Amino acid sequence: MEKGAGIMNVYDLIIVGGGPGGYAAAVRASKLGLKTMLVEKDLVGGACVNWGCVPAKALLKYAKLKQSRSSLEYAEARDKSFKITKERREKIEQLFVEGGIELLNGKARLINAGEIELWPSGERISGKNIILATGFTPKKIAGVEYDGEDIVSAREAMKFEKAPDSVVIIGSGATGMELATVWNSFGTKVTVLEMLPQIMGLDDDEISKSAVERFRNSGMQIITEAKIKTMRKTAAGVEVFYDVGNTEEKLIVEKVLIAIGVVPNSGDIGLEKLEVEFDRGYIKIDEEMRTNIPGIYAVGDVTGKLNLALAASEQGTIAVDVIAGQKTKKLVYENLPRCIYSCVEVASVGLSEKKAKESGYEVVVFKNSFKPYGKAAKPGEEDGIIKVIADANNNKALGAVMLGHDATGRIAGPMRMINLGADATEVFDVMSCGR
Repeated sequence: MEKGAGIMNVYDLIIVGGGPGGYAAAVRASKLGLKTMLVEKDLVGGACVNWGCVPAKALLKYAKLKQSRSSLEYAEARDKSFKITKERREKIEQLFVEGGIELLNGKARLINAGEIELWPSGERISGKNIILATGFTPKKIAGVEYDGEDIVSAREAMKFEKAPDSVVIIGSGATGMELATVWNSFGTKVTVLEMLPQIMGLDDDEISKSAVERFRNSGMQIITEAKIKTMRKTAAGVEVFYDVGNTEEKLIVEKVLIAIGVVPNSGDIGLEKLEVEFDRGYIKIDEEMRTNIPGIYAVGDVTGKLNLALAASEQGTIAVDVIAGQKTKKLVYENLPRCIYSCVEVASVGLSEKKAKESGYEVVVFKNSFKPYGKAAKPGEEDGIIKVIADANNNKALGAVMLGHDATGRIAGPMRMINLGADATEVFDVMSCGR
């Protein structure tokens, strides 16, 4: 269709972005009989499937295998992770075919509340409802030149053909610590620089300190309260200058991964012209994923609610249910599990002790250690830590956190119980069952 031509097709729903929020919304819409089109400028599955969650978890699997199979090369592990990623993406595309969902590759810009324009063709498509699931872009450090080879984001890092001899990872979130684990297993000298006093976004001092100790025991260097000053490429490698306290330090490494967070892809898609409201650059939404403009919804990382694939999927499903007039549930973001898969597994759900106190609760904490399941225990695996945060007035569980072997798998039970309003003692007993 030429630019400016009449609109030939009207969809019940147009989805912009094919990550976890977008494709979950599309699949749900097809099941409810909505005529749906999804527009994706890159690859279906978004960051999660193509260069985030899925390939990272695959590499972690092979990093564990490396411990017993010394002949495993990094390139082989990377290629296997790419294969898994491709298979996952193809499964999503097959769901689209089976559900009659139209998939269009291109970049979309909103013309009005019911119409988008594709770039660069200029084709216009009309939809009764629009869901924005445009995701994020890795946050950059001002003044640092990313060359995509030696100074990179996670997207380029996933393409490395070999594990670096040495690397500085700036940022200790899930992405940074998972790749730190992978490369460390393949012999890389890993240094993690974190600006905050605690790593992995944890606000529990004990859990954070224990995690740091375990990462260091695995051979990594973890430096907190490190402020990056500058970096530059030289013949010897990348020089990284940073301050710890009042002391300037320097490291020279082969590669630098910058993993300091994300910024929303909310610009250059026509939102300002439509006067869509923002909050710190994120698209502002209500509990039903509605923006302030009728017919326009937003889900996933572009909303800034919780940067997790599960949260995006839940948001996408809720948005479609609202559009279709279905009964919906309120999404309690803090009661979704937050997991970091690395050589140190940490999982939490609900409120932390700190957040509970800040919310005005009188808090009591149940704490214990746990050991790996008997069938999974291996020599050298340390006891973990479990905590349940409760309202001291009625003993209701407000949150839980665990660190140790299979913590990410074992958080599912506590999550369900906390969502059902369970007694803290019962949650604590379930979490302690591996002792």
